[in-house]
Amino acid sequence: MQNTQWQSLFTRYGFQITSTEKGFDLTALNEENSQFLKLFLQQLGVEFYMIQNDLFIDSILVTEEIFVNKLEEMTDGRTEMLYQVSDLPFATLDTYIAGMVTQLNRLGCMTAISCDGHDKHSASIGFQTAEGRKKAHVLFDFIDLPYQHHIRQTRLRVNRKDLPTFAEKLSEISLDQAAQRYEESNAFISVIEFEAQLETLLSIPGASGNEGQIRKHVIEEIKPYVDKIAIDHYGNILATKRFGNGPTVLLNAHLDTVEEISHDRKILKEENIWRSSEGILGADDRAGINVILATAKSVTEKNFKGTIKYIFTVEEEIGLVGAYEVNETFLWDVDMAFVIDRRGNGDIVTSRGGISPFCTERFGQRVERIAKQSGMSHWKTTAGGSSDTAIWASHGIQSVNLSAGYNFEHTDKEQLDVKANYETYELVLELLENAQRLKESATRMMRVSKNIDSNMAK
Repeated sequence: MQNTQWQSLFTRYGFQITSTEKGFDLTALNEENSQFLKLFLQQLGVEFYMIQNDLFIDSILVTEEIFVNKLEEMTDGRTEMLYQVSDLPFATLDTYIAGMVTQLNRLGCMTAISCDGHDKHSASIGFQTAEGRKKAHVLFDFIDLPYQHHIRQTRLRVNRKDLPTFAEKLSEISLDQAAQRYEESNAFISVIEFEAQLETLLSIPGASGNEGQIRKHVIEEIKPYVDKIAIDHYGNILATKRFGNGPTVLLNAHLDTVEEISHDRKILKEENIWRSSEGILGADDRAGINVILATAKSVTEKNFKGTIKYIFTVEEEIGLVGAYEVNETFLWDVDMAFVIDRRGNGDIVTSRGGISPFCTERFGQRVERIAKQSGMSHWKTTAGGSSDTAIWASHGIQSVNLSAGYNFEHTDKEQLDVKANYETYELVLELLENAQRLKESATRMMRVSKNIDSNMAK
């Protein structure tokens, strides 16, 4: 019974050791943390002895208050800063959050920084990757731990003295159970489903002025995931989905291809690169449509608070005509716009040729920072060419054009990196999740000229 009580204290405050028949196995501790534990027990006045990696305690259980007070004397709370879980120096962790950090790392949510708040502000944890953060949020939902996500860290909305109890709850989750939870809560559609959707889009004709088939297909695909959908007077698709109070984000791609897709062509696939056996592939801009449809099928109130507006334009390739025709009332409440219609695999286009801005420098830098903090550090702001982005910017909306993964567009050498296309989809979900923070830098721009050179490259 006493071993069980000691085990509870060790778990609640971050010592990754396991109870054996009579003692405790210290195998999981590195030498530094093992020595810290021994010194800690000595400072507590606890009698113990070691046999290889097994610890045996001869003293009666101390109270949790005494245990915590001594820990606070011996730790400095400098936080962990990108240590691997096996090397994490225990003495650098804040007392009340140490158990959370240890358990999260055990369950594959690698932490980068933490603070228990010191009774001055909310406790918080930062993660090494966006994937690790998402997994942690799944676990927090499972153990009913209230939290709030910010770009760099997750704030834990409980008193810091309650955190050890949540650490103990995490300790009861096995690796297999955690993996199952992650799989069940995965917001992303699978790569197989994503690529199947993409192949269908690439097989539907729709050159400028002849978008009927692709328009019908996009409406059928997105209709179950929006509140309102309409075709405007010029043939553009306009749709809206509300997820509570928050910023309004516009997602945009164009329906038309620069010329018709060859009727008998085949899609040639070489690992991640897709090409057409004849004529254009049509990835400009079916790749953008693919990203937006996948996003519409994935976004929920868990990862976005606000309103999403979707615009799929016609006749973009012959002068941004469809975008010009969108009634400006549909755009009045839009805080920011993300267009998916840029070649390459890491461009955040913030201006036309470095002359006509699509957004402020601050907004572009925020988008780039979110990409970097999500593990996509190759995404960079850059100047670009003509796209519907210019039209949304002309309405004073902070707008960027994101790479969709295609290259050599408008030629029979056109190709698409489907892996890059999927990454754009992941980035758009990250931008939506961070939309509230982006809104802080999304003040309305000065209106810029609508005299757009439609012949400039994207």
